[in-house]
Amino acid sequence: MTRMHAAALIAAVAGSLLLVNGASADDVYTVVASGLDSPRGLVAAPGGRLYVAQAGEGGPSGKITELRRYWTPTPQQRDIVTGLLSVGSEGEFIGVDGLTTDSNGNLFAIMALSESGVPALGPSRLGHLLKVNTAGVTRDVANVGDVNYQWTLGHPELAYGDFPDSNPYGVLIKGSHVYVVDAGANTLNRVRRDGTVEVLAYFRDNAIRDSTPTCVTEGPDDALYIGTLALFDSIVLGPSATVYRVDPRAVDPNDESRVMNVATPWATGLWPINGCTFGPDGTFYASELITTPGFAGGDVVKIPFSDPTSHTSLAQQSLLFPAGVAVGQDGAVYVSNGGAFVPSGEVIRLNQR
Repeated sequence: MTRMHAAALIAAVAGSLLLVNGASADDVYTVVASGLDSPRGLVAAPGGRLYVAQAGEGGPSGKITELRRYWTPTPQQRDIVTGLLSVGSEGEFIGVDGLTTDSNGNLFAIMALSESGVPALGPSRLGHLLKVNTAGVTRDVANVGDVNYQWTLGHPELAYGDFPDSNPYGVLIKGSHVYVVDAGANTLNRVRRDGTVEVLAYFRDNAIRDSTPTCVTEGPDDALYIGTLALFDSIVLGPSATVYRVDPRAVDPNDESRVMNVATPWATGLWPINGCTFGPDGTFYASELITTPGFAGGDVVKIPFSDPTSHTSLAQQSLLFPAGVAVGQDGAVYVSNGGAFVPSGEVIRLNQR
C-alpha cells in the first residue's frame, strides 16, 4: 500500500482547513524557512546545520536544502542538491523523502517509490538510497525500492490488492548500516556498507488496512523505533498509529518467522505519524499528520521514554500535514510543515517543548 490512499479526500478539504482549537499559529511556532515544495525529511547535522528534503512539484524539482544558524532570526538557506525527480502520485508529489546524517556531516537521502513500480520512467533513481557529501555531491548507495518491490511480489498473501509495491520513506544511519522503512512494502530494511539490502521486519496489518511505516529513529536503548501512518484505521476507528520497537541484535533476514514477528508495539493510540525522532534526553517526538477524521489539526506529540502511555501535544493541533521532525542544536523542536497538498511548505520551530 502506498503512503496515502485518501489523497483525493485530503486534497478536497485542504483548502478549507482551520486550526482545530483556534490557537494562533504565531503563538505556537516560528517560521524558519518558507516557500518550500513538499518539505519532508528533516535532520539536524553537525556544525549548526539543519537539512530538509523537498519532494518537489513534478519533474526534476526535488531538492535538499541546508539551513545554517537556523535558531537565529536570520538563518542562511541554500540548496545543496537540486534536480531530483519528483512525480505526482495520488494527489501529492513524491520524490526525496527521508534524510539522515552521520557524524562527519554526510547525508543519506531516500527516494520514494521504485523503478520497478514506475517502469515507464526507465532508470530514474526512484527508490534509491543516495549519499550526499558535505559538498553536495551525490552517489548511489543501493536500490532499496526494487528490492522491496520484488519482496512484495513474493508475498502476495500480505496484500490488500496493492502488492507488489514499494515506497521507501524514512531513513536512519546507525553505525555502519543504514536503515530504511518502506511505506508501500510495510518493511524495515538494513543497507550494508557494500550496498546489500536486507528485509529485517514486516509491520503487520491494522484492523482495516496496512500499517504504513513512515519513520525510523534510534532510542536511548540502542533499539530502532518505527512510527506508522495507520491512516484508514485512524479515520474510521480513531487514533490507531503505533510506534514499534525493533532490536537490531534480534533481527535475522534469513528467518521468515523472525521477519514477521521481530517488531513489537512500544506506543499506541496515536494519530497518523509522518516523522519521528528522539531528543538527547531520550524524549520521543512524532509529527501527527492529522488529529481529526476531518483531516485537520496536524500536531507534534511528545512521549517520555519511561512512559510511552503519556502523550503530550506540543503544537496545539495547529499544523498543516507536518512531516519530518528534528531536535535542533538549541534544543528546540523543528518540523517540516505543509509536507503535502499545500502550495508552499515551511520549516518551523515550535515555541515550547
